[in-house]
Amino acid sequence: MKPEYIKHNAIDFVKWDRCVETCENHLPYCYSWYLNIVSPGWDALVFGEYEKIFPLTFRTKARIKYLYQPYFTQQLGLYGNGIKETDVSDFLKAIPKKFKFIEINLNSFCHLNAKEYSCKLKVTHYLDLNKKYAEIFSSFNDNTKRNIRKAEKLNLIFNDKGKIKSLINLFQETAGKKTELKKKDYQVLESIIKTAVNNKSGKIYEIRDTENNLQAGLFLLSSKNIGINLFNASSSLGKKNSAMFFLLNELFKLYSGNNITFDFEGSEIAEVARFYKGFGGVAVQYPYIKLNRLPWPLKWIKE
Repeated sequence: MKPEYIKHNAIDFVKWDRCVETCENHLPYCYSWYLNIVSPGWDALVFGEYEKIFPLTFRTKARIKYLYQPYFTQQLGLYGNGIKETDVSDFLKAIPKKFKFIEINLNSFCHLNAKEYSCKLKVTHYLDLNKKYAEIFSSFNDNTKRNIRKAEKLNLIFNDKGKIKSLINLFQETAGKKTELKKKDYQVLESIIKTAVNNKSGKIYEIRDTENNLQAGLFLLSSKNIGINLFNASSSLGKKNSAMFFLLNELFKLYSGNNITFDFEGSEIAEVARFYKGFGGVAVQYPYIKLNRLPWPLKWIKE
């Protein structure tokens, strides 16, 4: 039996979400509600009775359909149980030829050895919180411990009552100036956070000072035994005061001893990767693939 291509309006979302819920490589990005927000109208590849699934997030430009990786969606690809390298290959071969350009991330369970694809490995960092806080803290490097102790002397206040607009505005005023995110992308992010908070699979954590200034914020997307650092921001004062060090430390105190893996969600940026490694984050790789089936000269332009 081969994977079947199914258009959006024919997808059985109940069966789809059941697969996401029960698969060994569970990540919340693949839930239908999440995909509906980040890539409305997405199609799918399905094996059997939704035993294995593969979302096709696509756009159309100049009448050309192409697969892309939506913002705020780190890992997609093949989801299911007992995924083999041959399964990944079969699903990739089943992607309809009408998608002329493919540039997507698979997930860390998807191992690939297909010569027709340009492939490289991206990195995120995981931290296992299923241990006592003291043990978690002992895995931090000296620089991280020093910054936490510095922040602890500043009477900073940790809370889980953060507001969506406040967090997004803080990012736009700081790191957002260096990104390519547009108004519509922030609207997508706001919708993700709002939906996740409403269905109790997300929370915004904040660090404020005694004058109620927001120094750092983080949106944690939670699902089963995974917690994802989906979005965060720090003010200039927050950076000076090591507020994000303080926030993550308080978060790990809160969740320590639980069967949760914290995903720092990145990063390809060396400085950010060093920051996450400083908390004892372990590197986890996932594939990025690219396939160019565009006609010439478009094929040459996109190389």
